[in-house]
Amino acid sequence: MGLSFTLTAQANSCLKGQTCHHVQNSGHHQLQPKLSVHKANREKLYRGAGNYVVTAKRLNVRGDNLLDGRPVGQLEYGENIYVYRFSRGWAMIQFRNEVAWVSGRYLRYQPSEL
Repeated sequence: MGLSFTLTAQANSCLKGQTCHHVQNSGHHQLQPKLSVHKANREKLYRGAGNYVVTAKRLNVRGDNLLDGRPVGQLEYGENIYVYRFSRGWAMIQFRNEVAWVSGRYLRYQPSEL
């Protein structure tokens, strides 16, 4: 779906010692939407509870206290995890029977098969 519009530009062309002439240009332009691949993918992201796959080579897992910043482990590319909820870009998961968090940026939703 492209957008179409007509552009009209007006300018005065005045050179020192010459008379000013009124110039009007008109043109028809066609715009094609240009979404980056990243933006297009971001718009399709599901951010709710469910099954996800890790898309990073290694994804740090952080403990319940995100403020200390120390990883408690890592997940590998392609691992399947269950996310309980998202909060401010972080995904809450269960890791080694504890509540843990990973960056939601490196997760891709995997709808469950019924």
